[in-house]
Amino acid sequence: MREVSYRVLNYLFFVLLAELLAGFQASLWLHVFGYFPSPYAWVAVLIYWALYRSIYEAIIMSYLVSFTVATMTGAPLISVVGVNLTVLGIILLLRNRILWSGPNSFMLAAGISALVIPIVSFALSYFVDRRPADEFYYYDWILRGLLTSAFSLPLYYLFGFVDRMTQREPPKDTESEVV
Repeated sequence: MREVSYRVLNYLFFVLLAELLAGFQASLWLHVFGYFPSPYAWVAVLIYWALYRSIYEAIIMSYLVSFTVATMTGAPLISVVGVNLTVLGIILLLRNRILWSGPNSFMLAAGISALVIPIVSFALSYFVDRRPADEFYYYDWILRGLLTSAFSLPLYYLFGFVDRMTQREPPKDTESEVV
C-alpha cells in the first residue's frame, strides 16, 4: 500500500510541476520578457518520463501533460495530444539509439523536442484546425530550442529530487554532489 501511495504522489508531483512550468511559459514569461520567445518548460516533464520510465508510464504522463497544457493554449485538445504523443514517440525512438542517461542527454532530448513541437503542430493544424496555420517563425523556433535546452538542466536535478522524495529510483547521474 505504501508503494502505491508513493507512486501516486510521484505522478501528482510531476503533474503539478507540469502545471507550474506551463503556467510559467504561458503567463509569467509574457509579463516579464514580453513577446520574446519562451522555452517549452513543460516539455521537460514529458522528456523525463520518456527517458526514465516505462513506455506505459510515459504514455500516461503524456496524456496528463496534454490535459494540463491544453488549458493554457488556444490549440484544440486533439492537437495538443497529437503533438505530445509525437514528441514522446520520437524521444522513445531516440532513447535506445542515440540518447544515454544523464543531464547532457536530457538537455539534448529537450532541445530536439522543442524543435519538433512547432513542426508537428504546424503539420497537424492542416488536419485538425478549420483555419490551419500558415506562418512559421524561424527565429522563435531556434530560440525556443536553445532556451528549452538551457531550462531543462536545473529541471533535471529537480526531477531527480522529486524521485528521491517519493522513493522512486532516480537516474544514476542525479546522485552527484550538484544536487
